[in-house]
Amino acid sequence: MDQEQTICYCSQVTKAQIIEAIHHGAKTLDDIRQPTSACTISKCKQMNPKKTCCSADILAILNEYV
Repeated sequence: MDQEQTICYCSQVTKAQIIEAIHHGAKTLDDIRQPTSACTISKCKQMNPKKTCCSADILAILNEYV
């Protein structure tokens, strides 16, 4: 997965931004929301090409890096 790939389409948050938050201590989805605003807009399912909420993708990155 490309570091600049958009993960959260409603907030335009990239994988690199999520990894940066993890490097600064984020360990949960709530921790990711604070610095990035990921998963905070209710239009995620409409804006994501997968037509799903991005939370599962963010959790997968958390599991990979934490």
